[in-house]
Amino acid sequence: GVRFFSSKISGGEAQQGFPPVARGGVHQEGDGRIRLRYLELENYRKFSNCKVEFPDGVIGVIGPNGVGKSSLIEAISWALYGNEKAIVRTTKEGIKSSTAGAGEECRVLLEFSLEGDEYRLERSIRGKDNKVDAVLMVNGSLEAKGDHSVTEAIIKRLGMDYKAFFISVFARQKDLSALS
Repeated sequence: GVRFFSSKISGGEAQQGFPPVARGGVHQEGDGRIRLRYLELENYRKFSNCKVEFPDGVIGVIGPNGVGKSSLIEAISWALYGNEKAIVRTTKEGIKSSTAGAGEECRVLLEFSLEGDEYRLERSIRGKDNKVDAVLMVNGSLEAKGDHSVTEAIIKRLGMDYKAFFISVFARQKDLSALS
């Protein structure tokens, strides 16, 4: 299975998140750090039901190949940015677990905080036509509804698009050799 560990970095406390990004074409309103709180997956890839409460500190995800470590990161990315090919590796049909029934929903719920605000983001695939939907709540109030509207709101709030997110936050397994 997948195991999580949390650690402090010597010389100071570690913080989840990513540094502010200043890239052409990316809004600056959302510059700051994101603090992941909770992730829930339902019928997402290998996970029929998975709930993760994120501890403070630097988080590592460890486990053998093929158990779903990358899928957890992709689920966070998919919740934030939707069906970008660079995120999901497959079509939206490939996101839904192969063990899920035709009428069952595929859903990712992500809760996080950013700059003093509490976010609740849910993205799902429903129905026979695999319709993607999303809802973004900020401090308990509806901020955006609908796949594209939520993605636009996230880009504005975080101050980065999915490309900047991947560059700043995440190294895929196949990219790790480039770091050595």
